[in-house]
Amino acid sequence: MTVTAPTTAAARATGRKTFTWFNPAGKHATDYELYTVGQQSDPKDWLKVDWPLMFDSGRAPFTEEASKIRSSRWRDWRDPFQVWQRPYVQESNYEEQALERMIPGALDGGGLQAMNTSWLREAVGRYYAAWPFAEYGLFLALCYAVRESFADTVMFATAFEATDKFRHEQDVVRLLLEIKERDAGFSDAVARDAWMKDPILVPTRETIERIFSLNDYVEILVAVNLCFEPLVGRLVKDEFLAHNAPYNGDVVTPMILSAVRRDSSRHLATTKELVSFLVSDPVHGRLNHNVISDWIRKWTASSTQAALAAGALFRLPGITVARGGAEALANVRAEQVALVAGLGL
Repeated sequence: MTVTAPTTAAARATGRKTFTWFNPAGKHATDYELYTVGQQSDPKDWLKVDWPLMFDSGRAPFTEEASKIRSSRWRDWRDPFQVWQRPYVQESNYEEQALERMIPGALDGGGLQAMNTSWLREAVGRYYAAWPFAEYGLFLALCYAVRESFADTVMFATAFEATDKFRHEQDVVRLLLEIKERDAGFSDAVARDAWMKDPILVPTRETIERIFSLNDYVEILVAVNLCFEPLVGRLVKDEFLAHNAPYNGDVVTPMILSAVRRDSSRHLATTKELVSFLVSDPVHGRLNHNVISDWIRKWTASSTQAALAAGALFRLPGITVARGGAEALANVRAEQVALVAGLGL
């Protein structure tokens, strides 16, 4: 008689076995997907009980009605840059440490003495010093979008964008403090008044306030990343400050703005990917296309008015500019038109 040894569990469990509750974009789930997808549970999916907590009104914590946009496949959207917490913190830390070393070194190495006085007092001390108010307003608007996002992947991408805005605000403040330590005559005391009352900045402030008042989180992303930043942000931060700083002996402002430009490019690409995903939805694509097109027209008009007013920066007395405000404004408007056209909107 032949006796067959019982098959052990170890013998049966051969090979590499994995389990996920979602469909990865590739053959295997990435670290980004493992740490992001499914973090926002829903009773319709894998949360087998109703919401344990509700708003006082009885509204669920996350609801599709938080936006006019609809999707039949929210769970399938992915951040094209696959940003998640650990690498984000690591890269941001490297960047901030670099700025912490380079800015004082540049200022102490003769950078402050070489700076055009009019540029230092007006462009930096008044207008760039006012820009933290803009970054903070966008940060608050994006925080609301984080809270209302109906998809976990959208929520995380928006959270990192909001964090970037907060970092950029603090970088400007740090620059101002570094200058104050070295120049007793420097002051940014006029910056708040400029933000509240200066005709150059008032349309920018009012546009951000209107974005902040929005209740639709997708509209916030469209307004910020497809309209405000490509028009006003590009004009002020890139065309005026970064491009003209070297002509006025300013070597430190472009250091900060190089990081800002990289992050803004990422936010733009992420929002473009989201919009393309939404307008190609097999069920709701046409509706989404019409809604987003209306939003873009609305916020392009508001942002263009803000950019027109900010164009006066190029005429500040005593500074040197490589090209006039009209040309710079034409450049950013052409880029934004091409951006919208590329999305088919």
